[in-house]
Amino acid sequence: MMKLFISLFITFLMEAGNDDQMVDIKLPNDVSIIKTNAFRVWVALLIFTLIEVILIFYFEPLLRLNFPALNPDTGPEDYYWKLNVRDTLTMIITWTFYGAHQISVWIVIYWAHKNYREKKLDKTKILKYTMLMSAILIGFTLLHLLQTHIWYDGLAQDVPILTSQGSVIVMLSILLVMQNPKRGLFFGRKEKKLMRPEVAKTFMTSHQIIFSWALVYTFWFHPMESSPALLSGFFFMGLLFIQMTLAYTRIHLNKWWVLIVESYVVIHATIVAIAQWIDFDADPPMWPMFLLGFLAMLVFTYIHGLGLKNWLRWSIIAAYFVLLIFMYVPQPFGFGREITYFLRFEFLWIPIILFLIAFIAAAIAHIYLILKKRRAGSN
Repeated sequence: MMKLFISLFITFLMEAGNDDQMVDIKLPNDVSIIKTNAFRVWVALLIFTLIEVILIFYFEPLLRLNFPALNPDTGPEDYYWKLNVRDTLTMIITWTFYGAHQISVWIVIYWAHKNYREKKLDKTKILKYTMLMSAILIGFTLLHLLQTHIWYDGLAQDVPILTSQGSVIVMLSILLVMQNPKRGLFFGRKEKKLMRPEVAKTFMTSHQIIFSWALVYTFWFHPMESSPALLSGFFFMGLLFIQMTLAYTRIHLNKWWVLIVESYVVIHATIVAIAQWIDFDADPPMWPMFLLGFLAMLVFTYIHGLGLKNWLRWSIIAAYFVLLIFMYVPQPFGFGREITYFLRFEFLWIPIILFLIAFIAAAIAHIYLILKKRRAGSN
């Protein structure tokens, strides 16, 4: 019975988006990407994302007038930005808005899977998918801002912070599996067994469903507050939503844009940790771990799909090690972080977690492919 349940669960997870043939869509390259309508949408949505962050900051004084002081922060497992008392009506409204956003996105994704399958898309036109996703992005962003100022609470009132952080970590880990055939896992070296191209393609055919859940859920987890941590987070969410909106366009696959979206987590995670250190007296400060950990992913994994010249790649790697040494060298010659954190290999904790989850995800896909092959053989 348990074996049957696991089989059905894996099948559902992997086949949720099995009509997505995005990797097979041939997008013409004879016209500069800057001259495409998708590029104009990209610029417009970037401007909207900046305006969103400015509005959150500008309207922050209204939150301080309309809502009481929040509970003191009690540690990393606590979430500061939620009201002291849970209001049932508020949470019904918040979950309803989240559900409407999530279902809207999934409907558009499903529609695109059915209508764009194996088609050569016209680069001169704005796709209906792009227009619908842009409208959803703008509409629900403004709705969330309004909801914050009327009711404040996000989903954080009902669910632990680990669910929000975990969804993004899973997304980043699955990206490692998907990108492995192109850039490898470490120094450009590819994992050829568990993360072979067939496994990567399995996630390529379902990642829109999985990633859209991670994004929309995390978006509604937080209220639109003006803390540097949340401002940085909502800007990050904006970049990720833009990437989702521009699926089926050349920009979505542009290696430099993908690098920006994937590696912005270095900035966001470091800002969050610094803000926690300053605002909540977090001791010891953990921002070096996040900075060095996510930079390690950038330096040892992300940049190796860009086709950089060897001298440039090795210069970036050398710069990372200079920063690593500087961080643990005593003052006044370095930052002076306690050497015990270096001996604990804190700068490797984040890469280890991401790689571990990536291998688990690849193993799930591997099992799914085995079950699928057996099922096809028995028919």
